[in-house]
Amino acid sequence: MIENRSGSRRAAKPVETTVLAVERALQAIEMLSGAADGLSLAEISRELIINKAIASRLLETLEHAGYVWRDNIAQRYHLTYRVSNLGLRQLQQSGLLGQCTSLLEDLAERTGELVRLSVVERGEKITWIYAVVGTRRTLRIDPNFNFEVSIHSHATGKAWLMTLKPERVAELLERDGMAALTRHTNVDTKVLRKELDAASRRGFATTYEENEIGVGAVAAPIMAPRLSGGTECVGVISVAAPTNRMTRAEIENCGPLAAEVANRLALMWPLDERAPVRLQRPA
Repeated sequence: MIENRSGSRRAAKPVETTVLAVERALQAIEMLSGAADGLSLAEISRELIINKAIASRLLETLEHAGYVWRDNIAQRYHLTYRVSNLGLRQLQQSGLLGQCTSLLEDLAERTGELVRLSVVERGEKITWIYAVVGTRRTLRIDPNFNFEVSIHSHATGKAWLMTLKPERVAELLERDGMAALTRHTNVDTKVLRKELDAASRRGFATTYEENEIGVGAVAAPIMAPRLSGGTECVGVISVAAPTNRMTRAEIENCGPLAAEVANRLALMWPLDERAPVRLQRPA
């Protein structure tokens, strides 16, 4: 069994279909990506459910390859920038950011708020990849205040869910859960379903202090044409603002602007980003 940082356990794949050392190395990289203060050898060993000797050899290999560095004073491991550099290189090769940047910057200036672009990764998760903040405001939201997209409480997550079939939404919610992140977070699936239906009709989703106190947001899905026909949500555009500057109604007024940009991005989305591929669930 393999346990991830969220505490859920999953069975390891059979040895004949995977190289366990590689799988564990990738899991270690994912763990370190979410650890701002790094992780100790004991913590990594415990998370991967392996002994310290194996964990030490694994980390030495990653360090030699340039993906990990060790703080010899604190005895903690951290990721290097090599991983992020690979991600940026992939984005540059796809041409995605080059085509989107001007539209995102224009939206940030029009609203004066934080605008973010996220992409749907292989139909399994949604990830922020770019953020820009309007220059007309002195009080701003940190674009890196949270790297995790909670699909039931973030406007970005809701904008993705509103494009999916109910049974797929149920699968994702069962997988990720519906934790109460603030006193305003909705944890009722029936209420969320009604909210998603309403969001689908108007073209954008909203959140108001459901994920973070003092923050409201709107988000619109990027529905790009599929190579096989039809459309698919490939990403989301969101606008977030402090609630002490914008009321719920004022933030929702940014929804049509986000939807307009999302529609324009859908027309220029790189072809190689449109092929829908679903990850298979672990056995």
